[in-house]
Amino acid sequence: MRRIVSSSMCAVVAALALVATASAQSVTITAPTNGSVLSGSDVTVSINVTGTTLVPAANATRLEDLHVHYMLDTDATPYLSGTTPVPLGNPNIVHSGALSNTFSGVAPGAHQVVVLLGYSNHNAFQPPVAPSVSFTIAAAGAGAAQAPAALPRTGDGFSGMPLLLAAFGAVGLALGTMLRRRHRAH
Repeated sequence: MRRIVSSSMCAVVAALALVATASAQSVTITAPTNGSVLSGSDVTVSINVTGTTLVPAANATRLEDLHVHYMLDTDATPYLSGTTPVPLGNPNIVHSGALSNTFSGVAPGAHQVVVLLGYSNHNAFQPPVAPSVSFTIAAAGAGAAQAPAALPRTGDGFSGMPLLLAAFGAVGLALGTMLRRRHRAH
């Protein structure tokens, strides 16, 4: 009987320890910033983590050895309850103990990244810790002024400029002559 009470007490203490630390866990995405417009096709997601030390999933020996799931354009909703493990083998979901991850070859357009904190069994930490940011990858050449292939040389420009100036001068001369004749006639 004493042994049963002892092991039950240990289980209760362990459960309470997990619950007590649950509120102290936080993940903040520091890059990219929400609403940012990025150029290029590589996106590095950087995070700050407090309340725990991340452990690569492959090195986890205890359930509470936590890691993060970097999720690019992936709905995290099915995993937030903590009953469905985050799947392996999806290139848009990276299981990691690192504070940053780079997604390569991200297409131009709107995107979202969710960083989901998870246990060693790939279930979401409870209560869920899953910050997200939205950002846009600019189309190649968008937003930046394109440099000319060759800079103009001194004297280059509109080749018809002298002809245009001469035409304005002739119109002005003709108009002035007409106005003087009218003035003399009156």
